[in-house]
Amino acid sequence: MDKYKLKMLLESDEGPKLDFKQSLSLETDGEKKELVKDVIAIANSRGGRGYIIFGVEDKTKRIVGIKDENISEEKIQQIISSRCDPPVSIKFEIVEYNDKKLGVLTIYKSSLRPHQMVQNGVFYIRRGSTTDVARREEIASMFEESGSVNFEMSIVRNANLNDLEPELISIFFKRSGISSEWDNLILLESFGIVQRDRENNNLYPTLAGILVFGKYPERFLPSAYLTIEFFDQIQIICGNIYSIIKKTINFFTQKYPQKDLWALFEAIGNALVHRDYYDLARCTAVKISERSIEVANPGCLLESNMIFSMGREIIPRRRNPWIYQKMIILDDNNLFLKAGKGISRIRKTYSNVKIININSQNTFKIILPPIDKL
Repeated sequence: MDKYKLKMLLESDEGPKLDFKQSLSLETDGEKKELVKDVIAIANSRGGRGYIIFGVEDKTKRIVGIKDENISEEKIQQIISSRCDPPVSIKFEIVEYNDKKLGVLTIYKSSLRPHQMVQNGVFYIRRGSTTDVARREEIASMFEESGSVNFEMSIVRNANLNDLEPELISIFFKRSGISSEWDNLILLESFGIVQRDRENNNLYPTLAGILVFGKYPERFLPSAYLTIEFFDQIQIICGNIYSIIKKTINFFTQKYPQKDLWALFEAIGNALVHRDYYDLARCTAVKISERSIEVANPGCLLESNMIFSMGREIIPRRRNPWIYQKMIILDDNNLFLKAGKGISRIRKTYSNVKIININSQNTFKIILPPIDKL
């Protein structure tokens, strides 16, 4: 590592991808476990490559240096590989800085998340500048982002065909150019609305099928609803994604019949379709105040996506592609047909719009001007 890059890191604060350690010792099993724990946490955290710099006091950032006796990249890699599944790619080097020796451990961005400690089976993650145990929904989200697990096609074993909305499925079939009864099992399975359980060979609705075509998705996914904080009133809207969007548009249209609120509807549709449904503790939320409109959803941008390129990608990566594709067909308001171009149009129309992506909180927000300015 060149000294300019090292200087920049030393002037930065600790965070999800940067940690300072006063010393480096790998003599005991406890010391080896602590190193692997920190490496796993940084590798599992969103962002690019991360760094652990040894020989720096983490509170004061005073450079104290290390002794590099018997410390090599091969030894560190061996310790990590034997205790981490899957292994994390790293690079270790000793760098001279202000007449002191610093150990710089680079943890490369991983496409194999989540990484797990072999000895105790725990998944670690960074929360700000501290290492913590990853929550269930964080682990599930990492598996999905890596492609190891498909959330949308997971089956809901305590649901059945009676939990699906026949009329909405019929509309979907008709708009797809298919003439069939809604309960055609071959079609339902081929479209992914239901899937077969490998253990008992029974058909069950999928999570995505419930979210798009279910009668009461909130029975199976408790956070699958929308809250609207309308000044001093709270409105809770339940149902499948199609019905939530329809009810929301009706709610605002009745209150503002002369207003064209396309930007608000685009933001809400985007939030409902692309949110992280693994997060069972938080719902999609809209807050209307005299100062602004805030639309927030669990689920920050996927790592390959950037705020500045939203609406410009030819083939953007989507969190819930199946849901998105079905909503294009069901969409009565052209919220999804232009593949995210609405976000770009919002930014061009309203120069003061704020788009906020908070990796540490797994949250995405769009803050629009107040309704009277739309």
